[in-house]
Amino acid sequence: MDLSTLTLNTDRFLRVLGDMVAVGARLQNSLSKEAPPPQEDLAGDIVVEELRPLVRAGKLRLERVSYAEGRGNLIITYPGRTDRTVAFVGAHLDVVPADPAEWRRPPFRLHREGGRLYGRGVTDCLGHVAVLTDLFRQLAESNIALDHTVVGVIIANEELSRVSGIGIGRLVKDGRLSHLKAGPVYWLDSADFGPTLATGGMAPWRLRVEGKAAHSGFPQDGINAAELAFEATRALQGWFYAHYPPHPKEREYGFQGPSSLKPTRVAVHNDTLSKIPATAVVEGDIRLTPWYSAQEVRDGATAFIKNLDILSLPALGPSRYRLGAGEVGTVKLESIGLPAGGIVCDRSSVGYQALAEAVAAVQPNSRPFSVTGGLPYVHMLQTHGFDIQITGFGRLDTYHAPNEFAELIHMHQGFEILCRILARFG
Repeated sequence: MDLSTLTLNTDRFLRVLGDMVAVGARLQNSLSKEAPPPQEDLAGDIVVEELRPLVRAGKLRLERVSYAEGRGNLIITYPGRTDRTVAFVGAHLDVVPADPAEWRRPPFRLHREGGRLYGRGVTDCLGHVAVLTDLFRQLAESNIALDHTVVGVIIANEELSRVSGIGIGRLVKDGRLSHLKAGPVYWLDSADFGPTLATGGMAPWRLRVEGKAAHSGFPQDGINAAELAFEATRALQGWFYAHYPPHPKEREYGFQGPSSLKPTRVAVHNDTLSKIPATAVVEGDIRLTPWYSAQEVRDGATAFIKNLDILSLPALGPSRYRLGAGEVGTVKLESIGLPAGGIVCDRSSVGYQALAEAVAAVQPNSRPFSVTGGLPYVHMLQTHGFDIQITGFGRLDTYHAPNEFAELIHMHQGFEILCRILARFG
């Protein structure tokens, strides 16, 4: 038996994926302080049990590395004849929150309609976990002899979280993945096959605005924090787009959109419609193609708002940002978390060539592309010397979306792509 004879075991894949989706309510990762932390071990246990017979037989090695209770990372190894490696990394056990009221189907139950699979995580990223689980089981069952050692790293805490230091960043810091520098590392947390050539950087921000409350019938007596927030945000966007226009390399790498700065959430404290609000908070993010520095942009945005002349902003009708008594509205830009950089994959590496050839053979209609969506851990891995290449087999248009779905045929094709990559390295 060789790699070309292996195909995704549909029944096993669906069973493993269905079991993980069923515990998805407890895999949700949120910034909310009220939300409990995800318990990735609930999904990890399903993978462990599926592979346990092969581990006991000595055909696989499986290690769970935990830095927080119930939140383990899994390192799966199929030994080859040498210490050279091919690694599949980044498929993760946590999911973004799902509001059942926004879904047409229960988000935490795998629902199949023909060849389409619905449920939170089927694309991002439990579907990839289930593919890897079946791949390692079949490698071990078939006793295929390979020169390269095959490693799968299934991680915790990949989604935006209020805690850090318990996922792949900690694994790298502790040196547990250093041996993966002996070969290509394929990040399996993208979509639409690609390959994904480059990713974007990200810098979330918060704009705090203070005005003065007044009766809405006498707007001249107050400073409308909502209006000031809107105008300050517009001015910030004007500064950003003037300094960070579309980069010439974006077309070459197939970016679907340029860098952007935009508001995504607004909160205006008010207890009645007939009152001018005194406070407002606007939150949003900066997304950058990888030729721009997220740290530089964030520092520039902070300086722009700090030096912004409030009185130069447009004020319509009787609205104003300074009152006769000398009171003036204020705006302050704050950073949320640390900025993350994007990356450009090395298209000259053997790792990329193997991926591109495999995708072209299995999905000839697929085209390489890049995204301004952030994958902060690929930046971290690349800066630590790993040869990072990126792909994924779900649907990009359903990432983080209500009614998330994936195509079963795409998971079969993804499995074949992974086998072709392994065959290339032998």
